[in-house]
Amino acid sequence: MQHTLENKKMTLFFEGELNSFNADDVEKEIENIFKGIDVDAIVLDMEKLNYISSAGLRIIVRLKQRCNDVSLVKVPQGVYDIFTMVGFQNLLSIEKL
Repeated sequence: MQHTLENKKMTLFFEGELNSFNADDVEKEIENIFKGIDVDAIVLDMEKLNYISSAGLRIIVRLKQRCNDVSLVKVPQGVYDIFTMVGFQNLLSIEKL
């Protein structure tokens, strides 16, 4: 997973699908990325994400528990529709692609 850290703001770049088949691996990778790092904000760049399942939504919830300032940017319409169905627009800053 690509990521950048600038001024205590971590940006994670998601691509492909985030589903029950790969969610555990993605969570482990995220834990490794955050190991020993203190962040004030997390940005999830979803420009290249095609699909997200409930397992992927769980990852976002856990990131929100880690850091209060979580935003989703460049969210494709299909993924945005899933976020609105579950009410994420009320919990997170979401910017459509």
